[in-house]
Amino acid sequence: MKEVSMRSGVIRYIAFASLSLTLAACSSVPLDKPVSPPPAKTVAKPSVPPPVKHENWEPAPQGGGYYLDDGPGDLRPANLEDMPSAEPQLEPIAIRNTRPYTVMGQSFTPQTSLEEPYSQKGRASWYGKKFHGAKTANGEIYDMHQMTAAHPTLPLPSYAKVTNLANGKSVIVRVNDRGPFLRGRIIDLSYAAAYQLDYIKQGSAEVLVEKMTPDAIARYHAEKNGTLVAKNGVQVEQVALNNASGLVPVHRTPLYLQIGAFGNKNNAEALVSQVSSSHQAFGKASQILSESGVHRVLVGPFSSIDQANEAAIELSAFVQVQPVIKQDLILP
Repeated sequence: MKEVSMRSGVIRYIAFASLSLTLAACSSVPLDKPVSPPPAKTVAKPSVPPPVKHENWEPAPQGGGYYLDDGPGDLRPANLEDMPSAEPQLEPIAIRNTRPYTVMGQSFTPQTSLEEPYSQKGRASWYGKKFHGAKTANGEIYDMHQMTAAHPTLPLPSYAKVTNLANGKSVIVRVNDRGPFLRGRIIDLSYAAAYQLDYIKQGSAEVLVEKMTPDAIARYHAEKNGTLVAKNGVQVEQVALNNASGLVPVHRTPLYLQIGAFGNKNNAEALVSQVSSSHQAFGKASQILSESGVHRVLVGPFSSIDQANEAAIELSAFVQVQPVIKQDLILP
């Protein structure tokens, strides 16, 4: 299999075959400003989940376990322990990150489905200032103070629940990078995520990594909203009956791809025309949903996440858009 370059993910671990864990303080590059993803170039681009904005900063304790010249940096957000987990949502998989690859003599085959389950116990590490501001494997900007992670095979992007088996603490992270490639490691968390799992000092920890499938994401949001979800991910509504088993299933709504959102309806119509001229089938499945002065271009409906994701990949090959999967839309 052809060797590929995995940006800083490989650089992170290419020299690790003979290195040992550093457990002492080291000099660091000042991080007086948080790093934010670059702005989207066109309105048709999907909105990457906005980063958590940190207003107050404090000196970061030095030391801990990390590789060579990596580390916590000079500053860290105050009250980092109160930072919320990543908010899981459905995002199309980046097709360029689904191809099998080989790094450091190890071969990896990334998942190509959001619905494919994944659960594994193993060792987690963390990475910090050395890669803060560098591009991740899916082209975003790594911010060590956000709840993100690198994984060798989970879809990019996707979400995972990570639990420290030593203390029971859990976080949800957005997987947007590749790594770790050091044998014996299954996931590499951002500084912020590792801080919340309380293993910065140790450098690594035994964890359980559980992928947030669409059903798991549906259950997560249903629990937040005070509703219940069956094991198959179908939402259910609790009915006030004397019988405790009174649960009424509510079928999952169809899925759509949003490929653009415009303030001017002429621009939305132009995008529909462009899609129709490039791909007739997608053109026939396109429509404009106008609400509160925003005109959204939608393609669909689709009956499953995988079907919507396959359509997003195919559509992106014909038109320069990056679709966002939408649920629970009320269409006229």
